[in-house]
Amino acid sequence: MRTARLDAVAILGAAFSARVIATLAAKGVQLLTSRSCPVEFFDTEREARAWLLAQRGALRATRRPLT
Repeated sequence: MRTARLDAVAILGAAFSARVIATLAAKGVQLLTSRSCPVEFFDTEREARAWLLAQRGALRATRRPLT
């Protein structure tokens, strides 16, 4: 996990059981690494991409520029 950088995860068309497992895994990663990674579920790729772009914009607005 130290080398991977996940800032947001969009999952398409998952069944209820897969949603539960993914949510639990994300919460486990948050507990172990003290980093939050929002996980959202979508029915369409268009919705997922729009959400990811919004997440990217929000992260860019809060991060310090590289020097």
